[in-house]
Amino acid sequence: MSGFSDAWLRARANWDGPARNRTVEDALRVWAGGHADRLVIVDLGAGNGNNQRHLAPLFSLPVDWLLVDNDPALLAAADSRAVLKDGDRLACRTTDLGSEDLEKLIAGADLVTASALFDLVSMPWLDRMLDALEKHSSALLAVLTYDGRMEADVNGGETGMVRRLFNRHQQGDKGLGPALGPEAASALSARLRDRSYDLFEGDSDWSISVGDPGADELVSGWVSAASEIAPELASEISSWGAKLLDARGSHIRVGHRDHFAIPRIN
Repeated sequence: MSGFSDAWLRARANWDGPARNRTVEDALRVWAGGHADRLVIVDLGAGNGNNQRHLAPLFSLPVDWLLVDNDPALLAAADSRAVLKDGDRLACRTTDLGSEDLEKLIAGADLVTASALFDLVSMPWLDRMLDALEKHSSALLAVLTYDGRMEADVNGGETGMVRRLFNRHQQGDKGLGPALGPEAASALSARLRDRSYDLFEGDSDWSISVGDPGADELVSGWVSAASEIAPELASEISSWGAKLLDARGSHIRVGHRDHFAIPRIN
């Protein structure tokens, strides 16, 4: 999978927290409150642990955390910054999710979670993961899945062009086959409804001001990705990015969806 820097993940954490869908999070709290014993939670593509740090205060029961990523440096950062209460335990595993036996990884998990992962995976990989999830009756919390929407306070036509090109780029292979990209959120909804799950979902859009830490890197990433798809438009795309970053106080919105799926009791 494509790598992300610790600095970038720390910057985006400032957008992730406020963006998370509160209805989905409330459903998670109710589900967790229905358990009498400790929870086992597997965090896929855990990176530097942003997801673990956000979720940890939501659980009153002790938790066995397993954080999984292909970057040992990010996992070391996750381990050092983990939020743990008395009774919690945390383990980190460096592995390639493309070759990992997902069924063995998920076995025994009450909850499988991932943040900003499923837009990077292919449909066959997603189906294998959901098959393993269903086999072991594990719940799923998928947060901040990109859904193809992106708005910015600059020329609307140019923004639409960059969005379309970026979305095409997002469907390239990120290490787990041709990525779902902007189709990931709708694919998650459809696939979970096809299985024996009750589903809670809602928008979790980033709301970003130009000048926020990480905003320059975000826009530069869009410019680079769009230019890779349409090199003949690179000058126009770069001009769009420069205008946006020069417009201090301008606003950017990036569309995401959160999903929480609970095995249905028949």
